This record gives sequence, C-alpha cells and structure tokens, in this order.
Amino acid sequence: MAACSKDPGIRITDQYSLWFSNMQGQKVFAGESIDVQFGFSMFKTERYPVDSVKVVFNVTEGGGSMTVADVWISSDEVAQTTWTVGSDTFSQVITASVYDLAGKLISTLDLVAYAFRHNQWDEVTAGPEIQIWDLAADTVNDVTFMTTYNKLYRQGARYYIWEEVTSPLFQHPDLPRTVKIDGNGILYVSTSGGNIIRSFDHGFTWQASTKPWSDIATYVQAYVSNDNRLWVYTAGRPVRYSDDQGDTWHDAGADAADGGIGDIFRLGDGTLVRHGLDCCSLAISDDDGQTWTPVETPYYSHKVYVNGDDEIFILSSQGTGETIFRSVDRGASFTLVHSVGVTFRSSYDNIFTRFGNFWYVAIPGYGIMKSADLLHYENFRVFSDLRTLYIDHNGIMIVRDKDFQSVWYYGVGPG
Repeated sequence: MAACSKDPGIRITDQYSLWFSNMQGQKVFAGESIDVQFGFSMFKTERYPVDSVKVVFNVTEGGGSMTVADVWISSDEVAQTTWTVGSDTFSQVITASVYDLAGKLISTLDLVAYAFRHNQWDEVTAGPEIQIWDLAADTVNDVTFMTTYNKLYRQGARYYIWEEVTSPLFQHPDLPRTVKIDGNGILYVSTSGGNIIRSFDHGFTWQASTKPWSDIATYVQAYVSNDNRLWVYTAGRPVRYSDDQGDTWHDAGADAADGGIGDIFRLGDGTLVRHGLDCCSLAISDDDGQTWTPVETPYYSHKVYVNGDDEIFILSSQGTGETIFRSVDRGASFTLVHSVGVTFRSSYDNIFTRFGNFWYVAIPGYGIMKSADLLHYENFRVFSDLRTLYIDHNGIMIVRDKDFQSVWYYGVGPG
C-alpha cells in the first residue's frame, strides 16, 4: 500500500553532527589552496537506517573556486575538496550544505579563511599584532621584531605570522616593552624591570646589558639615534646614554630629561637635535648632550626628524590640523611645508618612516602621505582612524588603529 511506503525525506532523524576538520580562520595568500575535509555523522537505528547525504560546496565570499562542488557520503564518511581562495575580499567563506535523499536541506556550515592580497589593505582583528607597541625592522638581515602584550615576537616566513621569542631574560619583572635596532643590526629590548636586553646575532640569542640604573626595577624608555648611540630614560632620573651597546652608561645634561625622549638626531657637525615626548620640547646641544638650548617652534611641536642633508623637519599642531615645518639653519627659522586636517590627536610615535627611496609620513587622525623629498606630498592612504604606522623589512605596512582593535596590513604576497 502507498501508505506503507517510506518517505526518503524523513528517513534521517534530527540527531546529527557536521564539522570541518580544517581550522577556522586559517591565513593564506590570495590564490593559494586549502585542502578541505567535511565530516557528517548521524544517529542510526534499525528502524530508520541512514542512507547517503549530498554535500554541496559553494564559495559564498571572496571569489574563490572549488575542485569538487558536490559529493555523496554516508554517515561518518568525509567529503573532500580543494578550495582555491580568491582575492575579492580579505574574508573568504565557503558553505557546505547537506541534503537528504529527497533533496531536502538538512543543515549548512561555513568555513572561514583569510586571504592576504597583493597591494590591498587587509584588516586583522585578532592576533598578537592587535596591541603592537613597537617594531624594529632589519632590512639587511631580513628580520623584523615586534613588542606587544609585554612579549617579544619575531616575524615568521610570512609577514602575517608572528612567533613569540622566549628567553629567561624576558620573564617577570623584565617583560619586553620596546624594541629598537641600530645601524649595525644590534637589537635592544627595554623591559618593565629596568633592563636593556640586547642581541648581536639578529635575535637568535639574547643577553642583558649593564643595567642603566642599578637601583630601579621600573620601565625604561630606550631610543637609538642615527649615530648608533643608545639612550635611556625613566621618570625622576637623568637621561643616560651608551656608546658601547650598553656596557657602560653616561649621564647626559639635566635638561635632556625635559619631556623624556622622543627623537634624537646628530647633525654632520656633531650637533645633537632632540624632541621630548611633551609638546614644544625641541632643543639642540653643541657639547655632546651635556647642555641643551631650547628651540622655539611654530605652534605646538610634537615630533622632529632630520634627513641626510641635516634639514630639520617638525610636526606641529595648528588649529584643527597638523603642519610640517622645515628648517635649514639648525632651527633658527622654520618654513611651512605641508598641512592637513585631523579627526583626533594622539601620541606621535612613528611619523616619518623611510623605506627605499620614499618617506611615508603617518599623521594620526589623517592617514599616510608619500614623499620623495619631504617637501612635496601625495596621499598614500587617507585613513582617519590611523594611530601609528610601522614598516617591516620587506616594506609591508602595518597600521594600528586608534582604539587598539585592528591592524591593517598592506602587503605584496607571492608573485
């Protein structure tokens, strides 16, 4: 009788499970392939044996492709396909849809991956780089280090992979805070315990320098000037410096501590130019840092940079914008070079960054400008949430947002 025939659409019970064996959120380059495995399992009884189900794979985001679009499997079997990720979007998604023998949809499941693309801005919202605090790039030895979450990371073979550097020297209280590099490739990590940890072999081994202040166990700020001198500062103490990679330390003049250490440059004639972390703290020294003469700047200066021709550039707040000024007479006078409006103001960490033949000037609350001479500028990317720009040894840009919620990579990928 017809009433006794079984409807194949209801021969499968609701007691099932489905899964991808692949890790969610895998990171690859656009155009690369991922071998996908999808599993399906269902509770079976003698009265209602389970027949095959059809698994249909669809690319639902990113523009990629699949080698196998659909396949029939039984319970506890695995469906396989190869997914070549696309380049339409950073986020890549495929959906596995499971159908019973009658063509009725049982359920769906998504697999998400991320494809880093050629010359595109890719936003990352999870990973150690989200809280990036400092970065040191060695373009000679092809290595980049980052400090974040009070840890030190080394960039992996792919620019979006970060491997934690572990050492007994980086244990509490000496948690990594900043990482700097000098012109000889020597790395310096300042710690929350008042030490400077250094590496002479591109980060493979680490050793402690002589402690700048033997009686303190608090965070020290470090900076390497363009003459490879290592400078350190901590609140309530005079600025100190070392010309032998931290073996011995010397006191700079008392005025050197005004505003902490923002940037320090040495001119060709031996003059030192510095700007503290506080507003309007530009100063010069003609006696190797023992005495400092304040330099009056236009408006409210925050940052100083000196190019290879000993031209001094400063960034100053002016009204609702930021303005770059230039001096060719050791700060005796300044001329306006370029001005932009900003949506917010923040700390001024890495404003002038040179890579190759260009400077990339990152203004918090505005974005990134590109210049071949620091006199003429073009917008590289207007990005009102930008707080800081970092560039690794391959020229990959890493932008941190103002809320420490995202970083954006601008990379070149394979090919």
